[in-house]
Amino acid sequence: MEDSWRGIIDLGMIHPMIYPGVAGGDGPIVETVTRFAEDDFFTLLEVTRMNDAAVRDEVRKISEISGLRLGFSAQPGLLGGGLNLADLDDAGRKDAVANICGSLDQAYELGCITFALFDGKNSNVGEAKKADAVKALETSLMEIFDYAEANGDGDAIPISLEQFDSEIDKKSLIGPTEDAVRLATRMRQHYPSFGIMVDHSHLPLLHVQPRGVLNAVGGLMFHAHLGSAVIKEGAPNYGDNHPNYHFEYSVNHVHELKEFLGALDESGFFDRPTPTPLPIVSFEMKPFEDQPAELVIAGTKRVFREAWALA
Repeated sequence: MEDSWRGIIDLGMIHPMIYPGVAGGDGPIVETVTRFAEDDFFTLLEVTRMNDAAVRDEVRKISEISGLRLGFSAQPGLLGGGLNLADLDDAGRKDAVANICGSLDQAYELGCITFALFDGKNSNVGEAKKADAVKALETSLMEIFDYAEANGDGDAIPISLEQFDSEIDKKSLIGPTEDAVRLATRMRQHYPSFGIMVDHSHLPLLHVQPRGVLNAVGGLMFHAHLGSAVIKEGAPNYGDNHPNYHFEYSVNHVHELKEFLGALDESGFFDRPTPTPLPIVSFEMKPFEDQPAELVIAGTKRVFREAWALA
């Protein structure tokens, strides 16, 4: 590929994952956002809900001064509240939609350029109830987009539904690629800025290979996540816990990342028009136990530079 990713993608990090202490909306948000703003390796940071309006104002100022673009990660709000956009109980489904609408308000307040969500943990209800759950999810997504259109400045913020594992950890309804593609194709008929997000760390948990997934999703995707997982049962960090690339049991490293980046390229991901300024590729890395976040970030950069050069 090109010698540099500059101008090809917005390269980001998931803020509440690399700094788990801010996932609840408090903690050293301004300090840690500033660290990314000062590091021009990254051009985007995916943040989540912030409880203090003054903090949100400061983060927006940091973004505006530094040129660091912001995206919004709504997954922590759903996970923390045990909420499910595909809930077959309509009251529960509406609670999940309300949570996302509150996150959309903050995304607009922060000046975010993209918004990511997922259906909900344990939303995979089995084949017998699958059609009803997909219908509930589609209803939720349409309500969310209607809210986004009504409350944004002009066009709705681009929204991506993240594909998760369906059997091991999050047990998500939208895990299998064919289900994601069918849903996104229907959504695109009404909302052109809707997309499916493929997360490299989730593919081993789904027992699928990048090229098949990325070719199937094709133009329905403008946002990708990079990361790893542990698939050895009984090993530390087993499941969807986003270990760093150098973790002993991590399933992805330079070779696997090189293959994923190459598959992105072959699928046309880097060349298609997008509803965002550039296609988005963000790392989702979580320090294990007492690992310093700064060392995890440094290791992630090293692996990415090598994988990009080899892809």
